[in-house]
Amino acid sequence: MGRIMEIEFEKGGLFTAELLDAEAPNTCETIWNHLPVDLVFYHSIVSGQAILTNPKGILGTIQPENQRVSGTPPGTLAFLIKDYIFPNEQIYIAYGIFVSRGLLHQNNQPVNIFAQVTDNLEALKEVGQRVLHKGDERVTFRKKS
Repeated sequence: MGRIMEIEFEKGGLFTAELLDAEAPNTCETIWNHLPVDLVFYHSIVSGQAILTNPKGILGTIQPENQRVSGTPPGTLAFLIKDYIFPNEQIYIAYGIFVSRGLLHQNNQPVNIFAQVTDNLEALKEVGQRVLHKGDERVTFRKKS
C-alpha cells in the first residue's frame, strides 16, 4: 500500500484514501506536499455524484497524467487542471456516478485521477448527499500517520 491520507468532513465522516503514485506521480507529490489543508467543498453542478472545491491556485504546477472523463468508481479523487476554458483548478471527490464535463455543450474535461477512498464508500455516499441537500462543508486533508 502506498501513501495514505485522511479526509475528514466537518459535519461528520472520516475516510482514508490511497494516493495513486504509480499512475499520477506529479499530482500525488504536489497534493502530498500541501497537506494538511482545509478546503470548502460544494456539490457539482454538471458532473454528477461528486463534490468539489476550488483550491485557489495552491497546486498550480500539475500537468495532465492518468486522465479520464468517465469510468471512475465511487471514492475516486480527481484533479481538474485550469486552462483557458476552466480558469480555476478543482479537486473532485466522486461518491457515485461521475463524468467530468464542463458547462459548455459537449465539453468533456479530462481530470487527473490521483487517489481512491479505500473504506466506508456507503458513508461517503451519505456525505455527498448531505452536501447536495444541506450545502457546502469544510473538509480537512492530512497525511495519515
